[in-house]
Amino acid sequence: MKTNRTLSTVFLIFAFLAAALVAPALAGQTAPPAEKAAEAAQTASVNAQTQAQQVQQAQEAALKAQEDQRKRVEAERQKAEAERYEMEGLVKTYSLKYVNPVELVKAAKFYIYDSTASGSTLTVRIPRKYVADFEALLKKLDVEKKNIQFKVYTIIALKDAPSDAFKAYFNMGTSDISNPELKAVLDQMKDLWNFKFYSMENPSFLTVKDGAEGNASKLVSGNLNLNCEMHLRNVELRGDDPGKRIISAGQIQLFQTTSTQRVTLIETSDITFKEKGYLVVGVSGLSIGISGAALILVISADIK
Repeated sequence: MKTNRTLSTVFLIFAFLAAALVAPALAGQTAPPAEKAAEAAQTASVNAQTQAQQVQQAQEAALKAQEDQRKRVEAERQKAEAERYEMEGLVKTYSLKYVNPVELVKAAKFYIYDSTASGSTLTVRIPRKYVADFEALLKKLDVEKKNIQFKVYTIIALKDAPSDAFKAYFNMGTSDISNPELKAVLDQMKDLWNFKFYSMENPSFLTVKDGAEGNASKLVSGNLNLNCEMHLRNVELRGDDPGKRIISAGQIQLFQTTSTQRVTLIETSDITFKEKGYLVVGVSGLSIGISGAALILVISADIK
């Protein structure tokens, strides 16, 4: 009996120790699921907050896009309205002093819708946008035109000595020319063509209005009676500073009329030269009964 009692006691002690050892292990097995649940709940909360922020950002972006679109539409509407206002045709009437209405309308054709003129009065229908530009052009063009006085020299030149019959007309060298600028021009011609003898006709004068489409003048004839006529077309004055202005000519022609025909001696186009300067317009062969005779046309111009 005693032995059995001892065994029972040992068994109880062993059972108690086993229970003490197993309890912590079992406790370790039940704790992780609770922690994982807490972590999952926290993650779900963070995800929910993130999704809520994303939804809010998307809504704000959509609202901003709508507002931007509204602003663009409004800006385009205002721009179109402003353009319609600027391009609205206004009827304006101007009294012209110097410029021809036809010339003014031709120069301002990109500004106006329509126009009508009666004498020196011009009425235009013009976009509001271009009124200031048109009036600036009008101010520039409606001024008194300058007179351009051309001095025309016809000079006969020879490379060889003339015959006795013509010596009276060809006894002049450039040293006999008092005008230094004209002398310099003829000296250049002499170097170029080796001219040795000159006979200079009396100068002719031709006054042309700035902007004139065409002018003609019969030139003064000397002893040889060349019977020449000069035509000028599309003469314009460029620049405003006296002494530095430029004269342009769309065309210069020199004709000689004989008993049987009219001959074009010199013809040139689109030339420019300085005021008071001298320009050799051209050199032409000339039939006056002398071999190798040439006619030199020189012009200068002064602004009046």
